[in-house]
This record gives sequence, structure tokens and C-alpha cells, in this order.
Amino acid sequence: MSISFPKCNQGGIEFVISTNEELQEESKFLSEEFPIAMYTQNFNHAASDSIPFHWHDELQITWISDGELEYCISGDKFRLRSDKLLLLQSHQLHSSRTTTCDVKTLCINFTPEIFHPLILQKYIQPMLDSHAFAYSLLLLKPHQITKLKKFQNWKQEPLGYFSVMNFLSQVFEEILKEFEENAETPDLEETRLFHEMLGFVHANFAQPLSVKDIADSARLNKNRCTALFKTHTNMSPIKYVNEYRLYTAKNMILHTDRFISDISADVGYNQISHFIEQFRLSYGMSPLKYRHKFGQEA
Repeated sequence: MSISFPKCNQGGIEFVISTNEELQEESKFLSEEFPIAMYTQNFNHAASDSIPFHWHDELQITWISDGELEYCISGDKFRLRSDKLLLLQSHQLHSSRTTTCDVKTLCINFTPEIFHPLILQKYIQPMLDSHAFAYSLLLLKPHQITKLKKFQNWKQEPLGYFSVMNFLSQVFEEILKEFEENAETPDLEETRLFHEMLGFVHANFAQPLSVKDIADSARLNKNRCTALFKTHTNMSPIKYVNEYRLYTAKNMILHTDRFISDISADVGYNQISHFIEQFRLSYGMSPLKYRHKFGQEA
């Protein structure tokens, strides 16, 4: 199922990013010859804009030009502001949400093949192949922030590629200096099991689900299932199910004209009164009021 994310803009073209059934984000490169996607995202805090757990084949750099986002990556929870840059490993499950205000971000998705083969093989690939590397936070210097601000108004021009490549090379040079090969590595089997359960939830969220149902999907007991969800999402399994149901309903409310009662049933609520109550608790207003207030902007 595709879920729309906050509004994006790449080279003056507005679009929304979506995920496939495996939770993979589908990037749109600037050109087939140059595997880089560079775009801004605008989060509306009043509309409770957020990005649920997803992943992408590419590496990703994210910079917050305005506001603050709360990230969750591999169970780590932190807040990202304009003074730091986030470099995210490919295939890394992550989510983000606003905290107190509207947010504008710059994202650069790219494949490692953009680097010279010798540089990639000798310096960059060893870090990318290490299980210890999930993400890195880089404290930005003033000249780097100036460069990122220019990227926000990116236009697809041949000479612009030199500027992007130069910036990415500098970022990797600084991150490689700090990378520790012997850092604590994640448990890959636990990560696989969590992904399996998450996929089950996303495929069956409209059905009645218990912790046992979710645990059984990965052949685990309920205690280990709950522990894995709290490690990776800081939520219990059932809280995650409910948040995902409401997030899906929110997008249906914004992007369709379907009756609220039908949407309520489609996301797994048997009683519309309970759905409205839960929606109001999460988004601060009733579903119908939410549609009237934010539907025109979607």
C-alpha cells in the first residue's frame, strides 16, 4: 500500500514520495546517468505530518533548514536540527516526525557508485559494508550550511553536479575520520525478525490483531515480540498498530472524498465513535474537521 509523505519539491516540480508493500521508498533520480535525487520536504506540524517507518536502496543525507524532526533509527531516538547533517545507511528502517513547529528539510538520495571506483573500493565501501554503520551525525561548519542553502534552490545543470559531488566527498571525508569499525554492531537476526513482524502488521493492520498474532508471524513468543518493538520503535506492538491505522486513515481523509465511516472500517475500527475518539487524541481534532482544515492543502 502506498502512503503519501509530506510535500516534496525537486527542481521546481512538486511531488509526494510513496512506499511499496515492502516499505521501500521509491526515489526519482535527476537523470539515469547521475543517480542522485535532491529535494526539499515541507512538514506541517498542525497537520501532524510525519513519515512512518520505511527504507530505501540509496544512501540519504538529510539537513533540517527550519524546525526540528524527531528521528527513530534502529531503536535510537534523537532530534535533528539545522546544526547537524544526518547520513543514513541504505536499507535502514527509520521514521521521523515534527516536534513543535513546521519543518523544512533538504534530502539527497544517492548511490555509492557516484564516487570514483578506487575511492569507493578503498575508503567508502569498507564503512558501508560494516554492520556497525547505521547512520552518522555530522556537526556542520558555516560554509557547509551556506552550500546546503544553495542546494535548496537546485536546478538541474551540468556544472551543479560538481558542487554536489564536492560536498558529498567532503561529508564522507569527515565521517570516515570518526567512524569506528569496532563500534557495537546490531543483532542482524533480531533486525530480520522485527522487519518480518512489521511487514505482517502493514499487510494486516485492517484486521483485528493481538500481540500473539504479531509474534506468531515471526515464530516468537509475546515477550520477545514486545521487546523488539520497544527496541526498534519505542512503542508496544499494539500502540504501533494503532498509530499506523490512524496514519493511514489520515492520508485517506486528506487524499480521498470517502465517507469517514468507510475509512474507519477500512483501517480496522469496528466502531466509528472509537475511531473518532482515537483520531482526535492523535491529531487534536475530529476526522471531518481535519479534512476541512487540511484537505485543500494536500
